[in-house]
Amino acid sequence: MRFISGLWQRFRAAVWKLEQETLAFKEANGDRFDFKIAGVLVLACVCVSVLEYYGGSSDYRHWAPVIGLIAENPENGLREIFRRGEYAELFRLMYWAGSTFFWYLLIPALFVKLVLRGSLREHGLSLKGTVKHSWIYVILFLIVFPFVVAVAFTPEFQNTYPFYSKAGENWRGFLAWEMAYALQFLSLEFFYRGFLIHALRPRFGFYAVFISVIPYCMIHFGKPFPETIGAIIAGLALGTLSVFTRNIWGGVMIHVAVALSMDFLSLFLRGKFWFQL
Repeated sequence: MRFISGLWQRFRAAVWKLEQETLAFKEANGDRFDFKIAGVLVLACVCVSVLEYYGGSSDYRHWAPVIGLIAENPENGLREIFRRGEYAELFRLMYWAGSTFFWYLLIPALFVKLVLRGSLREHGLSLKGTVKHSWIYVILFLIVFPFVVAVAFTPEFQNTYPFYSKAGENWRGFLAWEMAYALQFLSLEFFYRGFLIHALRPRFGFYAVFISVIPYCMIHFGKPFPETIGAIIAGLALGTLSVFTRNIWGGVMIHVAVALSMDFLSLFLRGKFWFQL
């Protein structure tokens, strides 16, 4: 109880410090309309919307008119790459991961540098304190892992993971998929726990965490209800840690660790763990 009480007191003190920083920011900027904050929120809406409509693994087809400006029969070329080839499924998933990288990391990062005139380190990409706070994320992983193991025995789980259905057939395909998957998690963490939270923190303080959770919850719509509720809890937890550690790397590592565990467990339980070297 003493440990929990100590953590609560430290949390309250940290939130109070954030509130003081927010008050100082508002006093310094007066009643002026903050175009940068408005830009952050509008850009967030645009990025989430474009990914929803054009960033899925089957949305590569939307590029046909653009490719048609420089090449003939773009539909056939895209179909050959993303539908007929040996690695067509992997290329579709890489398109999804690449789209996520572009709209969740590259575009917001350019906005930070060119519009906000800020540092990417100040928006969650700093390595400072990563090792110091790693024990927190290890504990979080140990809490989550038993639930992953429990659901791993269900047919729904084994029929879903890995997303790349041929991941168990050769180690090269598995490695390529996991690298693309990790890039997607890095991009996601930067957008929700880096860009959104740390760009909004000066104006909204700790409430920036709650703002970031809204779109993070919404991108889980269509998934099982427990998973969507879990996204709210995870968003609050990882967002809080990002605010106080000032980096996103712990969140990236726990996301990647859980995803790898899910893929390995699914392959192992289906007897496809040993790759053909």
